[in-house]
Amino acid sequence: MRRKTLFSILLVFAVVASSAGTAVAASYGMNAQADDHPDTWIHEDRLTVESHDQTSMGWLQYEGDNGKIRTVDGHVNGTDGDAKITYRADRLEAEPLGQFPRYTGEENNTYTWLNTSQWSSTTGVSVTDSDGKTAGGVPSIEIATDGSFSSGTTGNAEYTLGSPITSDVEKLYLQSILNVDSLESGAVVDVQVRDGDGDYVNATISSSATATAEDVVTNQTANGVIYQRQLGQFAVQGTGDGSLDAVETVRVEIRDGDATVTLTGLNVQKKSRWDFGEERVLDTSTDDDGDYTGEIVRERPLGGEINMSSLQGLDEAFEDATVHKLTYLNVQYRLQDKPSAVSISFEDADNYPGFPKRLSLTWERSIPAAYDLSHGDMELRHRQTFMSDRYIQLRYAEGVGDTDPSDVSEDSWIDVTNSLGEEDQVLTADSTVQPDTNYVVEFDVKLLADQHTTLSQVTQSAGGFWGSNGGGSSNPFMSLYNWVAGGVVGLLTMIGIRKKGA
Repeated sequence: MRRKTLFSILLVFAVVASSAGTAVAASYGMNAQADDHPDTWIHEDRLTVESHDQTSMGWLQYEGDNGKIRTVDGHVNGTDGDAKITYRADRLEAEPLGQFPRYTGEENNTYTWLNTSQWSSTTGVSVTDSDGKTAGGVPSIEIATDGSFSSGTTGNAEYTLGSPITSDVEKLYLQSILNVDSLESGAVVDVQVRDGDGDYVNATISSSATATAEDVVTNQTANGVIYQRQLGQFAVQGTGDGSLDAVETVRVEIRDGDATVTLTGLNVQKKSRWDFGEERVLDTSTDDDGDYTGEIVRERPLGGEINMSSLQGLDEAFEDATVHKLTYLNVQYRLQDKPSAVSISFEDADNYPGFPKRLSLTWERSIPAAYDLSHGDMELRHRQTFMSDRYIQLRYAEGVGDTDPSDVSEDSWIDVTNSLGEEDQVLTADSTVQPDTNYVVEFDVKLLADQHTTLSQVTQSAGGFWGSNGGGSSNPFMSLYNWVAGGVVGLLTMIGIRKKGA
């Protein structure tokens, strides 16, 4: 029995020791916070993930070609206004966007505006299923004229609720997410909420309208248009008693020209608006041109992307949503983002009087390619942290495959040492970096004593389990042995296996 217990304890420690060893391998052997840290990176302006499922994915994660969730080894630098991600509202896949109308006791949301068979239309107007038109997985319908509309021509598509909404009608919001795919000059698209006796309220789409007017959805072709307005804030029109007493139908009326509209969200049953995130915008309340602030997005008359620091500002209705074509802004693939790809050594600089040490570094990096990743423009950059005469060599090679850097042929290297200039300038070594292509960067720099001391001081967080691996004389494997041995002895004593004096 005791032998089995001892074996189990040793097995546990072997697993822990293995994990600790992994941490050592993944540690970055240089102080990335040091002023003289030689920043070499691949810069990408826009990295787009095809589908970001908030319930299963985190920051910079995507679905690999094998179906498993993978993480991009990179750092999102963002914009000057601290916008790190961007998306469009018409690419949100969320159940609440299609759950109108909702009836008590209804199962599986049988009645929904997304069901084209529940729409009626007049001659010249069609209502068709257009799922996936804005992004794969996003349900939508398309309402369009047949191409024959001109001045004086009118048609409509109408959705009739099975049970009219009669309670607190003035408190309800007309909410929509849509794309205006085409809009002829002179064409008008009206989105109307109607009761049963001829009264209605109306939000319009027209190139002659003012986009910021409260009853205007948009005045142009656009993607990702968001419109939300309380019914009680509209002027009531129509031939009824002058009061909107119920929500019985939603009508999309098109006149005086051809137009095509794609709807991805529609609701006239809520007493509050959806929040589409906290966008980073210029703060006009200050005199400083560079000040940015967060502003909750509830309307988007001109459509377009919403630039945010994170997805945390999305409405709770979208907390389980899938954000399609989520884009990360200004991604940097740095040395410290993938420590296993970096080989660092601090060597004696006997041939360089006045410089006791040299920093020799080799970096191998390939930017991942996958069906669910779309890459923007990428460049290989280097920030010159030393005077140019400190660099013994700075060079790179591309497309070397699995070839060991020491075996890369001399004619494959591109030397950029002579392109260096003043300190802190950023050198673009290659402006046409391609994904799934292996790059190797090598540089050799002369260091003063204090620079070597600062750069070689690796912090505990960077050093993983071992803390610092800044070039001291300690043996990490002996430390691991002592740690495991001490733990085993302690446990054996606790359970009575180790006898006194043993």
